[in-house]
Amino acid sequence: MADWNPQEYLKFEQERSRPAADLVRRINHKKPGSIMDLGCGPGNSTNVLYARWENASITGIDNSPAMLEKASISNNLIHWVLCDVDGDLSHLGKFDIIFSNAVFQWIPQNEVFIPKLFKMLNRNGVLAAQIPYVQEMPIHKIIMDLVSRPKWSEHFRHLSTSYKLYSPEFYYDVLSGITQDIDLWETRYFHIMNGYDDILQWYTSTGLRPYLECLGDDVKKTEFINDVLTEIRQNYTTYKDGKILFPFNRVFFIAYK
Repeated sequence: MADWNPQEYLKFEQERSRPAADLVRRINHKKPGSIMDLGCGPGNSTNVLYARWENASITGIDNSPAMLEKASISNNLIHWVLCDVDGDLSHLGKFDIIFSNAVFQWIPQNEVFIPKLFKMLNRNGVLAAQIPYVQEMPIHKIIMDLVSRPKWSEHFRHLSTSYKLYSPEFYYDVLSGITQDIDLWETRYFHIMNGYDDILQWYTSTGLRPYLECLGDDVKKTEFINDVLTEIRQNYTTYKDGKILFPFNRVFFIAYK
């Protein structure tokens, strides 16, 4: 997959950082010495961690050179590491807090990945994660419907992506096998968009990436994006002030060792 675009991603920095801030506030750890932000992206979530625990040794890891370049500009007091999030991370050592904001959905076999991370925690350590839970969201249904239509299905026949959605119940089942101290919840955010193009741009920089890269051809990409935009207009409501509400569901968990 091509590298991420930090500028596109950060267009909605406030909205993307809010779940990270909500998760950080719920973590019960007074004085962690070491923290890892798993899939730190351009550093927006890592800087939320730094704002609460600036005296901790904080490491942000990501597999995107462009994202890490942007992150390093944002804070040179954080240790930024380029590596695959789902690879062997044991060389990084152990941590008091392992944190992840909107990354687990890109990792195959979360049932294997989570226990592996738990082993990297120090005693009394914390694993905290936020994961988009988009199954019932109109934008997800729009994409799933479009890619299954005869017009597009052949283009995506060989689509290969690690993107996978898991339910809160799935995460409870996995976590309960390694700890009994679990905090699990779901939040529905209502992001206020200025127009339909904002919803499209939000998803173009994240959930649509595997489909656009699979198309390859710029003409086809444009056509597919236009089809997505048409469906967005039909499935989201414009309110009296001209704005559009973009509900977004997210699952959170905090597991204590």
